[in-house]
Amino acid sequence: MKIEKKKIFAALLAAAFGITIVLAGIKTGNADIPEGTKSSLEVSAEFSIEEVKFTDESGEVQIDFDRLKEKNPDIYGWITVPGTEIDYPILQKSDSKDPYDNYYLDHTVDLAEGLPGAIYSQAVNQKDFKDSVTVLYGHNMKNGGMFTSLHKFEEKEFFEENHQVMIYTPDGVFTYEIFATVDFSDVLIPYEYDFTNLSEVQRYLDDVKNCEGNFREEVNVSKEDKILTLSTCYSGRDANRLLVEAVLAEETQTE
Repeated sequence: MKIEKKKIFAALLAAAFGITIVLAGIKTGNADIPEGTKSSLEVSAEFSIEEVKFTDESGEVQIDFDRLKEKNPDIYGWITVPGTEIDYPILQKSDSKDPYDNYYLDHTVDLAEGLPGAIYSQAVNQKDFKDSVTVLYGHNMKNGGMFTSLHKFEEKEFFEENHQVMIYTPDGVFTYEIFATVDFSDVLIPYEYDFTNLSEVQRYLDDVKNCEGNFREEVNVSKEDKILTLSTCYSGRDANRLLVEAVLAEETQTE
């Protein structure tokens, strides 16, 4: 009975997620930016990437989180995927009572409603990247913004040559090693799997391994590791999501 209720609730959540996309006026996996809306390649209408992300005299990358949080206190991190155009702040709706809130699916860093949305996590995830699995979402845009570049990892050669994801937070830097890029179902991952249970983390890793995609076999991943899942959609394939899976390789604390 509990399993049946879970399936029903998951279906309702998936439907609600789909309705949000429709209300945003986009076509899943092939999103256009409405006329008059700024490009998704920009961070904000008020500042560019270069103004908030820079390299200091020691050669270390610095993110001006003070300025970012003045603009929007929901910004708690920054994601960079070397080899791609992905270089964005990460947000999470701070006052949401829904652990599966998708506010930033159709709201920008500037809090404007509509595309391109933002790179975000749901409240079910902590913002310190200490969860067993952290899921970040981003649109697949026609102009190449947000998480569109993740589709490059579908190409075997690109996958083999590019293998890192960098996450910057006010407290430190997390370096992840990409171990898989897979064609996954459109289930709501943080709901479908109880990641507070290590056996559920293993079930998720097994399900990923059983998908079609590219894998880096030399990277050892276990249920005790910290996993980062990057999720985006396909063009014209509403029942599937592209996932780029990475495992925490190094954590550096901010001095």
